[in-house]
Amino acid sequence: MINTSPGSHLRSTIVDIGLTFCRQFLTGLIQLALVLIVTHLLGAEGAGGYAVALLLPTFMGQLFNLGLGTASIFFVASGQFSLEVAWAATRNAILGMTVFGIVFGASLLSTVSDQLFPGISISVLSIGLAIYPSLLIVTIISSFLQAVQDFRAFNITVLVQPFSSFIGVLSVWSIGSVSLVSVILIVSAAHFLSMVVAIFILNKKVDIFVRSDGKKAYMRKAVIYGYKSYLSNILSFLSYRLDLFLLNILIGPSAVGVYSIAVRLVEQLWMISQAVSIVIFPRLSAMNDDEELRAKFTAFMSRIVLWTTLVSAVLLAVLSRPLIALLFGLEFMAAYYALLVLLPGVVLFSCARVLANDLAARGRVGINLALAGLVITVNAIANILLIPFYGIVGAAMATSLSYIINLLVRLVLQNFSAEVSLREFLLPMPEDFAKVKKLLIRRTR
Repeated sequence: MINTSPGSHLRSTIVDIGLTFCRQFLTGLIQLALVLIVTHLLGAEGAGGYAVALLLPTFMGQLFNLGLGTASIFFVASGQFSLEVAWAATRNAILGMTVFGIVFGASLLSTVSDQLFPGISISVLSIGLAIYPSLLIVTIISSFLQAVQDFRAFNITVLVQPFSSFIGVLSVWSIGSVSLVSVILIVSAAHFLSMVVAIFILNKKVDIFVRSDGKKAYMRKAVIYGYKSYLSNILSFLSYRLDLFLLNILIGPSAVGVYSIAVRLVEQLWMISQAVSIVIFPRLSAMNDDEELRAKFTAFMSRIVLWTTLVSAVLLAVLSRPLIALLFGLEFMAAYYALLVLLPGVVLFSCARVLANDLAARGRVGINLALAGLVITVNAIANILLIPFYGIVGAAMATSLSYIINLLVRLVLQNFSAEVSLREFLLPMPEDFAKVKKLLIRRTR
C-alpha cells in the first residue's frame, strides 16, 4: 500500500503526473510531426487514408482486451491480488485474444472492407491490421506497470512506438520512398518494437512465464469488473472516432484528412487529463479504506484539470489559426473552425475523465458503461444529422455536444456518491493556491 497521508500523497502524485505529462507532451509533438510529414507528402487524401487505416487495429485493441488491463490496475493497486497471480491469468487470455483478433480482422477485411472503409486499399488495411497483436500486448503490459505505480517504466514503454515511428518515416523520407504503404509498414514495425521493450521491462518485475494457482479466482473477479469497463472503453473509443468514421462514409477521405488535423491539435489538450488519469486511478483504488480522502482528492484533481485545460484551450484557440496555416497550408484552414467548435467539449470532457476514474476506483464501472452508451448515442445521432449540412464543423458540433452532456450527468451523479459539493469539482478553492505554492517551494529547495 502507498502512503496516503495528504501531504506525501499529493507530492508523489504531482511528481508522477509531471513525468507522465512530459512523456505525453513529447509523444504528442512526435505524433503531430508525423501527421505533418504525411500530410505534406501525401496530401489530404493520404492523411485521411493514414487515419482510417489505423482505425481498425486501434478499435480491435479496445474490442479484444476484455477490460483485463483496467481490472489488473484495480485489483493489484487495491491489494486484492498479487502481481504474479494477475499476470499469469491475464497472459493466457492475451494469447487467445491475439489469435482470435487476427482471424476476425482478416475475415472482416476480406468481406466488407469496401463498405466499411471506402476509398482505402485492402493492402493498406491489411498492413494496418498487423499492428493489432503488438498494440494489444503493450496495452495490457502497460496496465500492469500502472498498477504497481512504476510510471517511469510505464512512460518508457508507451514512448517507444511514436518515437520509432517518427524516426522510421524520417528515414524513408530522406531516401524519397514515402508512400501510404511504407508509412503504415513503419508504424506496424514500431508497434512490434514497442511490444518487445514492454515484455523486457515487465519481465524485470515478474517472470513472464510465472505459474500461479490463483488464476481462476482472479479471472472470475476480473471478468465481472472488467467486462463493464471493457464495454465502457469500447463505447468511449467509438465515440472518440465515430466522427472520423462517419465523415469518411458521408463525405470521403479528404474531409477526414482535414478534420483529423483539428482533432489531432485539440486532443493535445487531453494530455493533461490523461496524465492525471493514468496516475490517480491506481492511487484512488488504493484508498479503499479512506472514503473522505478519496472524495477530497478527486475534487481537487477535477478542478485543477478543468482550469489548467481551459487556460490551455484559450491559448490554443489564439495560436491554432496561424499554426494550421504555417504547418499545413491554406488547404487545411477549414480545420480551424472545427477546432474552435471542439474546444468546449474537450475542456469539459477533461474534467469528466477525472470523475470517471473516481467511479472506476470505487468499483462502480457499470455507471461509466451507462454514460458511455449515452455519449455515443448522442454523438451518433448528432453526427448523422449535422454532417450532411455542416461537414466537418457538424462533426465537431456533435462531438462537443456529447462531451458536454457527459460532464453534466457525471456531476449530478457525483453529488450523490460523495459528500463534496459540486462547486468543489469545478471552482478553484483558496487552499489550492497554497498547496501548489508549497509544493513548488519544496521542489525548488
